Amino acid sequence: MVNIVKHPPSRSARHRLLQCWKSHPLKLAIANTFWEYTERTKVSGMWLLRRNRTHGLSRLIWASVLVQLLGLSIYLTLLLWLKFYSYPILNTISKEVSITDVAFPGVTICSPKTVNTERVQRYVRTLQIPAEYDVAEVAAGFEFLNAFTDQSFVPPTHDSYKATDAVLRLNNVSIWEAAMAVSPGCADFVKRCFWGVGEFPCNQSHEYLSFIPTTAFLGPCCSFNYNPRNSSFLPFSANIFGMDGGLTFIGAEGSERNLNTGLIVLVHHPMDYVTEKAASVTITARSESFVEVSPTVQTSSTEVLELSERKRDCLTSDDVQLRNYRQAACLLACQTEAIGKRCGCHPYLLPTVSKKFKECSLNDTFCYAYNYDNFKSVRCDQCLPNCYDVTYSTLSYKTDLNLHSFSVSGFYKQETLNNDSFMLRVYLAKQVVPVIRKVTVMSWVGLLSDLGGIFNLCLGLSMISIVEFFYYCTYRLYVHYQQQKQLLVKHVWN
Repeated sequence: MVNIVKHPPSRSARHRLLQCWKSHPLKLAIANTFWEYTERTKVSGMWLLRRNRTHGLSRLIWASVLVQLLGLSIYLTLLLWLKFYSYPILNTISKEVSITDVAFPGVTICSPKTVNTERVQRYVRTLQIPAEYDVAEVAAGFEFLNAFTDQSFVPPTHDSYKATDAVLRLNNVSIWEAAMAVSPGCADFVKRCFWGVGEFPCNQSHEYLSFIPTTAFLGPCCSFNYNPRNSSFLPFSANIFGMDGGLTFIGAEGSERNLNTGLIVLVHHPMDYVTEKAASVTITARSESFVEVSPTVQTSSTEVLELSERKRDCLTSDDVQLRNYRQAACLLACQTEAIGKRCGCHPYLLPTVSKKFKECSLNDTFCYAYNYDNFKSVRCDQCLPNCYDVTYSTLSYKTDLNLHSFSVSGFYKQETLNNDSFMLRVYLAKQVVPVIRKVTVMSWVGLLSDLGGIFNLCLGLSMISIVEFFYYCTYRLYVHYQQQKQLLVKHVWN
């Protein structure tokens, strides 16, 4: 076997290579192009690198200064690009709009007790119960409805839910209908209703001025200006504000012995399902509560909407091809999908967003209760905020109704108030609403302008200087290279 040993090139060989490179047409073309560029360019500082202008150390110093300034301009350009790409949006306060341009908030009243025992006893008597089922056992099974609303729910030791499920199926009653029947409702909470100073029937069949049964994360509730079961529902706007404007109603905290546990009032967007994020106020008997609502409009400029969805961090209805995109509805659909995949059903208290899954029965409460925390923490990265939205912040306080014994107002007459009564006022704080507008920190025109400022500051460059630079690096270099090749051919023939 022959070992091949590679020896480094000798000094004479390296000398020949160096001489060959010095006379190479490409090297000569680069040199000639550079000297021509220094003679003709208008870039500041380049004239000091001309062939006969500077020599030796002075040329080296000046060349190093130009290189450092070029490096500084590149560094500043990278910082500017990162600012443009990573933080493209800025929130600014725009001009205010009238309250007639925003929807009055939805007002939902819920009882912390989902199941009322007296209502359960009355409701069971309306059902057709076969002889093989015990009435008391069927009534006890309704306790499992608490699993859908109580985070700390512990399943009872008995299995009466099986009998209750079977009886509800025999009577063709859904869990939603059963929950509405055994839970406190509008007739229990709301007695007299006023819009401004005018009274209206609380439970009338009216498009806007009425309270209707709904569901929220707390279970069955009663809502004003909110109708999730009507897909064509549009909330109304108020044209009055202040304490004497808006919604006022007189209610009863405990119309039944097992009902007086306090009530929770939630103020929310009228198009969104009521979740834990809604502003809440707890009201009790013999109190007058005031809820001052301050809407804020959030909108986006045309330049922001032209950005990609992830960069502007919001969505419009056109982006997802929906009639009305709402982030809350998207999150709700995502959560419902997670529940359906895990338990094979959707809870009665969540609006039906798909017919893929059946309604959860009482038998499914074990799966739902066991995965409750997981369902509440589902990540839905595709559900970006709305590019146009209205948020509602609240300020609440209460007074004692007993202090109004000598008031001349008709609201405080003794015949309209009793020991279980309360009064609630929900009103808009101001006649105008602030607008927070998303705008771009920098547009493409602004980016080019700032880039021009950086290069002009460091090197005195302009757009025509950049075009000139690429002209010499391409076309003039090619011309000089062809000239050097022709000279080399002539030299060989001579």
